[in-house]
Amino acid sequence: MMAMEPPPRPSSALFDVYLRLRPSNSAHLRFLTVEERDDSHPTHITVRPLVNDNRKRAVERFAFTQVFEEDARQMDIFKGTGIVPMIEGVLGAPGHHGQDGLLATLGVTGSGKSHTILGTKSQRGLVQMTLDVLFQNCEEQLVQSFYGAPAFSSLAAADVSEANMFTASSYLDSMYGDNQSERFPSRANTPAPDCSFVSQGTSRSNKIPRSSTLPQAPSVADIQIPTDPTAEYAIVVSMYEVYNDRIFDLLTGNAMKSKHPNVKRRALLFKSTEQSPERKVVAGLTKIVCGSFEESMMVLETGLMERKVAGTGSNAVSSRSHGFFCVEVKKRDAQYKGSWSSSTLSIVDLAGSERARNAKTAGSTLAEAGKINESLMYLGQCMQMRADHQEGSKNVVPFRQCKLTELLFSNSFPSSTRSTQHIPPQKSIMIVTADAQGDYNATSQILRYSALAREVTVPRTPSYTSTLPTGPRPGTACSGRSTPSALLDELESSAAEIARLQQELSIFALRLSEETARRKAAEQSWAAAEDHMSTLEQEIRDECYLEMENAVDQERRRWQATLDNEQDNQQAHLDSKVDVVIKATKAQMRLEEPVKVYEDPDPEVRERNEELERENEVLRAKIEQLEREAMGRSASPIKKMRILKSKKWEDPESRLFGLDD
Repeated sequence: MMAMEPPPRPSSALFDVYLRLRPSNSAHLRFLTVEERDDSHPTHITVRPLVNDNRKRAVERFAFTQVFEEDARQMDIFKGTGIVPMIEGVLGAPGHHGQDGLLATLGVTGSGKSHTILGTKSQRGLVQMTLDVLFQNCEEQLVQSFYGAPAFSSLAAADVSEANMFTASSYLDSMYGDNQSERFPSRANTPAPDCSFVSQGTSRSNKIPRSSTLPQAPSVADIQIPTDPTAEYAIVVSMYEVYNDRIFDLLTGNAMKSKHPNVKRRALLFKSTEQSPERKVVAGLTKIVCGSFEESMMVLETGLMERKVAGTGSNAVSSRSHGFFCVEVKKRDAQYKGSWSSSTLSIVDLAGSERARNAKTAGSTLAEAGKINESLMYLGQCMQMRADHQEGSKNVVPFRQCKLTELLFSNSFPSSTRSTQHIPPQKSIMIVTADAQGDYNATSQILRYSALAREVTVPRTPSYTSTLPTGPRPGTACSGRSTPSALLDELESSAAEIARLQQELSIFALRLSEETARRKAAEQSWAAAEDHMSTLEQEIRDECYLEMENAVDQERRRWQATLDNEQDNQQAHLDSKVDVVIKATKAQMRLEEPVKVYEDPDPEVRERNEELERENEVLRAKIEQLEREAMGRSASPIKKMRILKSKKWEDPESRLFGLDD
């Protein structure tokens, strides 16, 4: 049989996968063996089932880019996994943009993931060493980023993720206040002196971290990375976690709790923004512009204090979320001050998979474990299908099933709606941690979907062949055939499929219990809300009734007052008129002249007077006519005229009244 070699990493591969074994404190038997090689570092391991395993599973052989045994140090991991070339790629070659980098750890809970990434109280992790290498190689080319500086304004304007950007000094002052020099305990999962990976607890404090008390070893002063001499750099740090399949910012927790203690954390969205339509980003993050390694370490310590952790039966300080620590390296021409180019180094501390029976979790911790196992199952499916893509498979990688795989894979595949030709391919490193004497089932499951290659060897043990008939039954003829090996292969594959289905069944059962609990809680909340609404409705009705009664009473009083006022005014008006009449009467009585009383004449007398007036008119007209005739007969014309002129006109009425008198 040909020896299995780890396949070379093609340009389309997502991860270089390394295996790190932790020193074990377990009393269980060792089930994992490293295959030593004389010519180079080991790349293969063999996983043998335990002797007391009744299922008699197959022996599995896995291939990795490199295997680091229990005596490997942090510096061996840092230099041996290709992190230094990845940092060089993030900084970018002279005249070229940098490329994104991804460093992730994967393993069972308590296998040493957080120790590898974050280190201990006396030994640095990969995050601290990476930041130290970045700052010591480009510190002289970092721009000034204080508030009001042109560089800070341009950095904030060039950000495409709708982030809240601060300088490190202003951020730390707002979080801890002024005149704070004592640091709070670091979130160290393992003490470093004996490399035992034993977890330690942490406590929250409001003291500002002090960089002088942070671990200084191992030193990376001997690592030199070439930088672009014509460029200037800016380093921007952000941190977030994926907790219960939701994204939360780790750099806003203390500030939000101090100002609004009752406000819950707001989940962030992973989406395309107006300034970044081609690539998805975590929108609304808090980003800190760091001017030195010490500032970045204080920001790191501040974010780690907000990460969700809990004690379980498998790990005293178990990470309950997937932690993301992102370092954005901004680069632009130092002379012409053009636009900023950006490349991101993401360091991911994945939460460990765990079994509820071993971890002894319950309640919310059990729900968290279900979400963690579910996301890791989807991650395994994506990695397996990604490996199939390299072999020519056309299956679609289901990376949108959870937030973790969407964050890791969404920008790694070409899309018809966006162009990624100008974006350099991402370099990715995954470090798988394992305990050779730990949980066999969980460890072998992690190794199956993380290894670069896998080989299964079925042992010829009596456990299978003894149950098969070796000779002809009585009364039957022997066919001469032996038991086919294909049957054993089928049994092994069926057993593996049953194990996978059982794991999925446990996950689905957990999800069902979660949804049932949520439904019951929602129904109770609904019933309570209905009762509250009915009570509130009755209270509102009573208040409206009282308000309407008060309004009607006030309106009635207002109209009654108006009516009374109007009646008083009318009475006063009448009284004033009576006073005027009385005064006029008194004044008239004081005068001496008698009062003349005029009465209307009798209607019969009036008619008689009118008749007499008409008769007088007729007689007067006859007299005038007779005089004219007499004058015409006896006098000359001139004398007639004189006579006419000498006659005086008299009023007939006055003559009539004179006659009456």
